[in-house]
Formats: sequence, structure tokens, C-alpha cells
Amino acid sequence: MPNGRNYSVSSVEKALTLLSSFSLATPQWALSAIARQHNLPKSTAHNLLKTLQVFDLVRQDPEDRVYRLGPRSLEMGFVYARSTEILAEARPLLRRLAEKSQETVKLGMLSDNQVLIVAAVESTHQLHTRGDVGTRWPLHSTSLGKAMLSALPLAEAEALAGRTELPAFTKHTTTSWPKLRSDLCAIRERGYALDIEENEVGVRCVAAPFVDPLRGAVAAVSVSGPSVRLSDSDLAGLGKEAMAAARAIRPHTHWEEL
Repeated sequence: MPNGRNYSVSSVEKALTLLSSFSLATPQWALSAIARQHNLPKSTAHNLLKTLQVFDLVRQDPEDRVYRLGPRSLEMGFVYARSTEILAEARPLLRRLAEKSQETVKLGMLSDNQVLIVAAVESTHQLHTRGDVGTRWPLHSTSLGKAMLSALPLAEAEALAGRTELPAFTKHTTTSWPKLRSDLCAIRERGYALDIEENEVGVRCVAAPFVDPLRGAVAAVSVSGPSVRLSDSDLAGLGKEAMAAARAIRPHTHWEEL
């Protein structure tokens, strides 16, 4: 759960938990399934969903009776996208980096202890990594996540990483906090994070973080591609390019201040 849980209202927390269950992977839910997913009585889940439906945040299909996100959710997404300067400032820089690297470029933001992909430019190569806009990924196994963790004080990074287990996605995934802490220190020295097939076999990635202290945002820019195309020397060069892009988005971000 996000910070400030001590101040949360139980019913609101439950409703937002249900709302957060809708994703690209699970865009629709049956009442019984979502109640079971969150260990709620079916009647409680029903009342919460009906409340969300009043605000048009979810809608129930009259035929199959499943729930899906409503138009108000899309409207709120548009409001966020248009009111967030980072996205507007980042898009031309992401396109430029994608043209220069010829690989897939992504912008990720720290959201609820995960990486949320908010923008991407996919490579024009037939063999390339996905853009994945709107998806969430772990912090400990992705270059975007590790880059963002490295931009935080170690105690805060440990609190984020330690709230959940560190599952292994490949044989290269870091699964312990001591090893991850060592990696974060190396990232701070180097200036960019590496993902050498840690999140997905056959994929290599680099990422550099930036911060917006006025808005409390922690984000990162990444370049990713197939392992067969990205050598160690390629990653080093792309890491520097990612750092340049990150600093162009937020020029006042300096590693010595992080």
C-alpha cells in the first residue's frame, strides 16, 4: 500500500483496491472473482463496485455481468497526462533517443512500489522489445526500477523493496536486499542501471533516473533491446545516452544530490 496507510479510510481503501485491480492483464472482473481475489464478502464487493459505478469509474456489462473500467477513469487519465509537465517535456526527448539508439525507449515512474510505464517509443527493428505503456513491472528486476531505487535514500529504497518478496524471473534476477543494495550503490557510481536478462530472458536494458522534488516524482528513462543485438559496449554507450536524456528532462537532477 502507498505511504500514509495510518490515515486511510477502510471503505475508501477497499474501493480503490478494487479499482486498482483493473489492468491491461485483467481488464474485466466478475463479481465473485474480484471478491475472492481480495478476500472480501461478495456483498461487500458488490456494494463497493456499485459505488464506483455511480461515479462512472466502472461499468457492468448488461449481458455477461462483468465489470470494466468506466469513461471517468479515462477522463482522469487524460487529466493526469495533460497536467504532468514531465510527460510533455519527455516525449520529444524519448523520440530523439529512440531515433539515435534504434531501440525501444521507455519512460517509467515510481507508482505504488512498482514501475509504471507512462510513455514509450518502440524500435523500428522487426525484432524489438515492447513499449508496454500502461503496464507495471517490479522494481528489483528492471533497469527502470533499479534506477529509481538508486535515486532514493537507501533506507527508503529498502522500505520499498522490502515490502514484498524479491521473486526470481530468470536465473539472473537479484533476489536479496543485500545484493540489491550493492547494485544500487554501483548504479549511483556509474550513473545508470543495467538489466542483463534479469526480468526477461533475451532482453537487455539500461536506465537512468531523474527526480522532480517539487512534485515528488521519481522517474527513469530506459533503452532496451534483444541481447543478441546489445553488447556490453553498446550498453555502456546507451547508458550515457539515457543519462543525457534524463538530465535534459530535469536539468537540476545531479547524482551528487541524490
